[in-house]
Amino acid sequence: MPGAKGTIAAPPRRAPATVLLVLTAAALLCGLRTAVMAECKCDVSSKGKAVKGYDITPTGLKPRYPEGFQCSPLTSLYASWIDVDGSIRDEIHSGVDGGRLGDQIVAPGPGVVRAVWRANWGWGQEGALLIRHTGNDLNLPSERPFYFSEFDHLRFDEINHFQVGDRISRGEPLAHVFRPGGNKQYLPEVHWEVWEISQDDELTWRTNKYGGRYWVNDSGRLIDPLYLLARNTSPDANGGVLLTPFVADRDYREFRGFTYILPCQRRTT
Repeated sequence: MPGAKGTIAAPPRRAPATVLLVLTAAALLCGLRTAVMAECKCDVSSKGKAVKGYDITPTGLKPRYPEGFQCSPLTSLYASWIDVDGSIRDEIHSGVDGGRLGDQIVAPGPGVVRAVWRANWGWGQEGALLIRHTGNDLNLPSERPFYFSEFDHLRFDEINHFQVGDRISRGEPLAHVFRPGGNKQYLPEVHWEVWEISQDDELTWRTNKYGGRYWVNDSGRLIDPLYLLARNTSPDANGGVLLTPFVADRDYREFRGFTYILPCQRRTT
């Protein structure tokens, strides 16, 4: 829903067989549409609005992992109907999921902590973290005033030391991959949403039916995180976005957009 929080998809749940047939057909059609449109959606300049995937629209972008590295993978993509365990989702995906249990999650770019809170989307309490990035933070001065990165399915005790207004640097450790609500029946994942904020960064807080808090910003629109991961190196003709791992000794002062939030280890052979 444009401008509102609350689109996070539920953890893997199996649907009845008849529903699966219908949703599978929808997913296949959606996938076909994405495949057909991928090549024409690879302009990620500031005018390339289609590739942003506003309001959970498929973009055709997909991750491409760097040669010479073994990376913790993204396991469910933006606007996908397929969940991390391969099952069909109850609703289309509002972000990307990824990681293995215990993997370190790092900041995709410089920014400021906007909120830290206890969330609950129906599978138990968990931690959530919101970081605000400006266009200047990301070396994209002509971009919208702000982008938000939200990270869900975290251990609250691991992030509660962050304070609103804390300055975050690119590659700074944030938390570790956990499970939705800390519930062992669900596969490990971090859920990462990216929001484009076109006006101010004010938040209105509301409570969902599970008693969990969530935020609303009237100018906020969901976009594909891969859009900002593709700003320094453009996607290939098939929509492949080369993920740039954060490397501690690299100079990122002129790097545009996001670096990868999950670990990539250099191959030794």
